[in-house]
Amino acid sequence: MYNHQLDTFIRTAELGSFGKASEALYISSTAVIQQINLLENLCGFRLFVRTNHGVKLTPAGKSLYEDAKTLIRFSEDALQKARLLAESSESTLRIGTSLLYKCRMLPDLWPKVNEIQPDLKIEIRPVKEYEDRTTVFSRLGLDLDLFEGIYASAWRGSCRFLELQRQPLCCAVSRSHRLAKASALSMQDLSGEVLVMPVQGASDEVDAFRAQVIRELPSTTIVDSSYYGVDTFAMCEINTYILITQPVYQDIHPNLVTISLQTDISMPYGLIYAKEPTEATMKFIRAVSSLYLD
Repeated sequence: MYNHQLDTFIRTAELGSFGKASEALYISSTAVIQQINLLENLCGFRLFVRTNHGVKLTPAGKSLYEDAKTLIRFSEDALQKARLLAESSESTLRIGTSLLYKCRMLPDLWPKVNEIQPDLKIEIRPVKEYEDRTTVFSRLGLDLDLFEGIYASAWRGSCRFLELQRQPLCCAVSRSHRLAKASALSMQDLSGEVLVMPVQGASDEVDAFRAQVIRELPSTTIVDSSYYGVDTFAMCEINTYILITQPVYQDIHPNLVTISLQTDISMPYGLIYAKEPTEATMKFIRAVSSLYLD
């Protein structure tokens, strides 16, 4: 981390002799002298006064001696912190969670993964609701390794994804909505309604559904949502809009009822993780893959 000539310089200053410094450092006296000469050339001034009885620091050498000890101490502290972080990244998995992005499958997965990777530890870290997804993605690989949820095609290039299942499109409606007691909804049931769905381009699957609505239900209104947060669910409940959603979100709002939709369109659900994952993340992903994909 630092110039090792500083180590030689400090030992020589403390022992007052090139010979004694060479013994302490387990190198030859010639090597000590060469390192001191190189350091003096680098500094542009003399650090020692050479005498027949040893060496003494010059005034400039005394100043460098005090600062060099501080520099080495800080350098060693920085290296130790980095080493601990590196060791942690090999064994600790930092999982993000929020009201919308809960750890739904991970509690069942973890005991099985732990049998495959017993050295892995998990740390649950709260994240803000998904309106902050740009912030969440920027944290992936830094203080957050992965989270569990629906994957949108617009995120390609921002993260990696391991699909664990498909989540069908469904509808969430207020308990007071005319369709609230239906067991399943057809496309025609949505005619004349106001549908809230992700903005065009956010998801290939939702875009396909949007095109179907526009083609088959000309009297239906589409309201774009740039993100799904708790306020999105609340807006649909207050205004009796229909929210296009997935079964994993059925417990988000107590006054919304989630109803299956008769469509073949489904969304990928799984583990969203950093583009440049830590070793712990890759151990976990490989273990989960072996459980799900083999």
